Amino acid sequence: MKFRDKIIMHRKALGWSQEVLAEKLNVSRQAIGHWENGTALPDVQNVLLISKLFNVTTDYLLNDDYESDSDIPAVQFATKKAEDIFSKKKQQHLIAAICFTVAWFCWLISVGMYVNKLQLGISCCCLALCAVNAVIQFTLFFKKR
Repeated sequence: MKFRDKIIMHRKALGWSQEVLAEKLNVSRQAIGHWENGTALPDVQNVLLISKLFNVTTDYLLNDDYESDSDIPAVQFATKKAEDIFSKKKQQHLIAAICFTVAWFCWLISVGMYVNKLQLGISCCCLALCAVNAVIQFTLFFKKR
């Protein structure tokens, strides 16, 4: 996709006229028209401002091969790395949830064996903490990003 097409697409997606974009960039409407017709290109400062206004990278704006920011190799690498971290955290939450659930069941079984009220009270507190932690870990595991 060409630079001019990207400008048009993002401007229209925001519901802005050429005049509105021109005001935001402190340029004339004719300058925007020239950029969108492909008869001129903005200077570096305006490219930077456009990328900030449209919340895209300058790489995306200037490279005709990129259809979106996700086409940029650095973005793809960062996205993959973030997905790997998220996946690993999900596994950790599942393991923790299973451990807390097993501990909860073990304590639940052992509660009947206590005769001392203090021991029983402490055991019940630990039992409640394990149950709460298990619920939290399962919630984090099933939580969407």
